[in-house]
Amino acid sequence: MLKGAIARRYAEAMFDIALKQHALDRTLEDVQAIAQVFSHRTLAYLLSEPKVSAQRKETTLRKFLADKVQPISLNLALLLVERGLVEAMPGIAREFNQLVLNYKNEAVAEVTTATRIDDAQMALIKQALERRTGKTILVNTHVQPDILGGVIARVGDQVIDGSVRSRLASLRQELLNTAASGDIDFLAEPSEIS
Repeated sequence: MLKGAIARRYAEAMFDIALKQHALDRTLEDVQAIAQVFSHRTLAYLLSEPKVSAQRKETTLRKFLADKVQPISLNLALLLVERGLVEAMPGIAREFNQLVLNYKNEAVAEVTTATRIDDAQMALIKQALERRTGKTILVNTHVQPDILGGVIARVGDQVIDGSVRSRLASLRQELLNTAASGDIDFLAEPSEIS
């Protein structure tokens, strides 16, 4: 089975359990904590290594997670180790996070501007994105001077590019296309161009 399908299946199972237990936010924290623990290269190697005994793996996991996560979340971590799916945990965390966002009718917007903008401007951008998506928007901001000005917003797979850099590139392409088609004579006097 593909990694994405495996991650989705485990995330959906955890989501269903979390809903039934009314512990959605807590389970999200747990899943992210497990993904963080599994991201440590040495620990991931130990948990994935077939020569390491199952008992040692379980003891190690309990040491790292028992006092940090709910028992059901610890069971997820143990099950993934038992089935040799440690590398699937980042995908499970992403899928689970998306399920929670969808359930809450929320979306994350990555908003990039050329300079830092004030709270009032960010509120306007957030409102515009909420109208466009129909979801409550959670904003992550980035400053990237090379866009020159304007805003680039990414919500899921949708990109809204209102940057000056993008507008200049479009204008350049339009001028090149017009020049290539022969519609403008660049050697003509300004009064002859209409």
